[in-house]
Amino acid sequence: MKHHSAAHHPFADNILIHLEEEARAVALAFGVPTANALAAALIDRVRGSVGGARVYLPKRDARRRVERDAAIRAQFNGRNTDELARQHGIHVRTVRRIVGQKNSDMFG
Repeated sequence: MKHHSAAHHPFADNILIHLEEEARAVALAFGVPTANALAAALIDRVRGSVGGARVYLPKRDARRRVERDAAIRAQFNGRNTDELARQHGIHVRTVRRIVGQKNSDMFG
């Protein structure tokens, strides 16, 4: 599999267009009457804050995993490893690994 840098990734050229379309869709879904203006303003803010920088956007699964891990850490009481494994559909070793890690929140 060929690795693409951010500058040469096929999606990189269209990321701002895609973000603008998504912002417009969200605005319309929530009844914002000026969806186009909102989408354009969002893109201007993104350009102003990260313009020229490489930006990593993790897949949704990564975000869910971070949220799951945080929930497991919050629910862990030292005696409920098996219960947490069943509740979250993961192996007991995975629960142990999660609660053994420091609480790192990569999404701020």
